[in-house]
Amino acid sequence: MYACKTLIRSANEFASREKRLSICLGADGFSFAETTTSGVLGERNATRTLLSFGEAEGRHASSMTGVMADVKAFFAEAGIRPLGYKAMELIVLSDESTWVPDELYSSISNRSYLRLVGSTPDTVMTCHSQALASTAVFAANEQVVTAFKVAMPGVAVMHQHAKMAQLAPACTAHPVLLTFWRQGRVDVAAFHDGRYIYGNTLRFSNDNEAIYHMVEVMKTYGLEDDATTLLLGGDVDRQRYALLRPYFPQVTLFNGNVNRDQSAELHSLHAYRHALIMM
Repeated sequence: MYACKTLIRSANEFASREKRLSICLGADGFSFAETTTSGVLGERNATRTLLSFGEAEGRHASSMTGVMADVKAFFAEAGIRPLGYKAMELIVLSDESTWVPDELYSSISNRSYLRLVGSTPDTVMTCHSQALASTAVFAANEQVVTAFKVAMPGVAVMHQHAKMAQLAPACTAHPVLLTFWRQGRVDVAAFHDGRYIYGNTLRFSNDNEAIYHMVEVMKTYGLEDDATTLLLGGDVDRQRYALLRPYFPQVTLFNGNVNRDQSAELHSLHAYRHALIMM
């Protein structure tokens, strides 16, 4: 069963067809955000407004039917019916992934693509990026992901790097290094002139090792610029923030690109910890 750790909702009501639902799947539960969108999502003039945020904690059930039942029960208790949304996405955090350009991609080779990067997973999933003309191939927990797909018909499965790549249109003014920190890992996406030029999950045993790898990325891709901004999301505290500041020209917490003014609670939310569902 999933227990409700956090649930914040705006008093304003919108029809489901006007809303988007983003879910980020974790090892022990998930987080979600409901938003409305004006303009074309992914374009610079698009604006999103956060309507609700929630966190579910607890280990995923041992069977697919168990996960399905737990997902339905959680959203029913939260007063949310995950049907009829304008769009729904399930973001899957996976350490084993690679991008394959459209002209080289073949679905029968999915497992081979991951073997080329040293991974031999039991289950392989994919998501396509039209903007990058590429397919993300990644390892995932098939049982849990499939349970969410059945419980929420129409939900699109997305790898975290495909989600991070969506920031590209907003990165035209200066180089950007977007990071999402997790336990022993940091997901990194680099942008230059509005283009996504690098994405990878870096493993580290301590923060100094992570900094070394990130500085190497900047050197390799010519991002050693006084205007380069390091955006921090995920598991970031004051100590980590202070440690990073001397190594990068500009460092800031990334709270996503949603308007959180629908309620005082939403406004005070530490959105950077949940940056992937705030984009």
